[in-house]
Order: sequence, then structure tokens, then C-alpha cells
Amino acid sequence: MKKRFEIKFGVVVLLILVFCTACNGNVTRDIRHAGFNVGGNFICDDFYPKNKEDTSYKRIRYFLGNNLITQEGNIYELSLSQPFTGGQNCRKADTDIAVKAIFDNEIIKATDGKYYYLQGKNNVPWYSEIPATDNSYMVYDILLRDDDIVKVTTADSSIGLFFVLKMDGNVYAYRIMAADRYSPPQLVSVQIAYDKTAYGGSIVDFNYSGASLATFIRTDDKLFRMRIINSDKCSKYADVGCQFEMQEDSMYEKYKERIIAYNGVNLVTDYKQMFTVAS
Repeated sequence: MKKRFEIKFGVVVLLILVFCTACNGNVTRDIRHAGFNVGGNFICDDFYPKNKEDTSYKRIRYFLGNNLITQEGNIYELSLSQPFTGGQNCRKADTDIAVKAIFDNEIIKATDGKYYYLQGKNNVPWYSEIPATDNSYMVYDILLRDDDIVKVTTADSSIGLFFVLKMDGNVYAYRIMAADRYSPPQLVSVQIAYDKTAYGGSIVDFNYSGASLATFIRTDDKLFRMRIINSDKCSKYADVGCQFEMQEDSMYEKYKERIIAYNGVNLVTDYKQMFTVAS
């Protein structure tokens, strides 16, 4: 009797595995049809539930090139091309800094109100505090000082234009200028760049890279991303430029519970499959 029970239990487990595999295959197919290429696996156990009842796993807020930021503001380091020695593509950063706001995926404002380099540069260590002597410190301070700032992206550095996501769910266009090379930079104008009412709810993340596939706007329920609308011609003729248009991606609304990270370039599912945007 015990042997018969073990056989039946094994069959049930096998059927569940087959069903889950088929289900994941459908998700993969639909994501590919939405304009993504299948990449490798993203192994980072902290961000996957151990089972259906597990709610203790961490959630990703920002998935960056070399780092990811959790919903709590904790920093992880990433290595997508090869794993760390623990066999994972991520590891907890050796810092107690908790991120409150982020600028260009390189500068962060921490919960202590100070500004830090997210990445090392010019012999400056990773996660070190930005000194007031930094040439860009005053710009960082203008963009990040307010408590309602969530994320900042440079839109056009030649004219001092920055896009700023605030807690109210709108993205604002900030213009920062200096009267001359000897004067300090000042905020000269603020206006809404992306109004949340046009996207069906508060904006929770965005990226601006001009007319490129990496530009997107995301709410809790919807994803709008830049798409090429004349790919049949611009991919065929050298003298035809690609035309871009921001469009809603219905795939995201269908599978938002299966997608754990998206940054305009990479997409990661809850079955550890990574994709890269293709069209």
C-alpha cells in the first residue's frame, strides 16, 4: 500500500512539474512575441519564493547594470555574464547604505540624507560619500535634496534638462542652468514631462534614453515602452531612419505577476529566465 501511495504521489509531482514547465513555456513565447530575445538564467535566490506560501523573499525596485536596489533600499551587486563564487548572479553589497533616491544609476541619496557614489570611479571607492568639493555636487543637491524625489535621469545634459520622478507619481522636467561659468547652477524651471493621468495610474519607474528601445514608463499595472513603428523599412534600407513611438505593452499587464524586474533593456521572470529587449 505504501509503495502504491509513493507511485501515485510521484505521478502527481511529475504532472505538476510538466504543467509548470508548459506554463512557463507559454510565458516565454508571449514575451518573445512582445519583442524580446531569450537570454540566460538569472540566479539570485533572495528574490525568488521558496514555495507558493513563501512571502519572505525580497522584491526588486531597480534593476541596474551593475547593481540592483531592493524595495527596502538595500544594495546588491550584479554579475550577469558569469556568477560570483557562490554560484549566484547577485550578492549583497558590503555596505549598510539604504537607498532613498537614485540619479542616473550612478549616484544615490541614502536614508541618512547624504549622497553616495553607487559605483567607484577615478580611484573613488564604491559606496563612498560624495564630498561637497565634487564638481557636480551642487547639481546633485538640487535634484535630490527634496524628500519626495524618487528617481532622476539626465534627459539632455547640453541644456541642463533632467527628468525627475516624484512620490506623487508624475515625472517632471527640471532645467538647471548657471548664469556664467563662475556662477552656481540654479533650478530655473519645473514642468510635468509625463503626467500619471495619461498612463492610467501613478508612475513607479521610468527610464529616458530619447528615441530608443530603452525608454519606458511603468505603473503598478501597465508598461509603456518605446517601439519602432517602421521596422520593416528601417531594418531594410540604409537611408531610412527608424521611427519610435511610446506604446502600451499588453504583455506586461498579462504577466506582471510573473515579472520580477524590468529596466528597459533586461526583463526577468519568476522562473529565473532573463530576456533582452529586441524591438
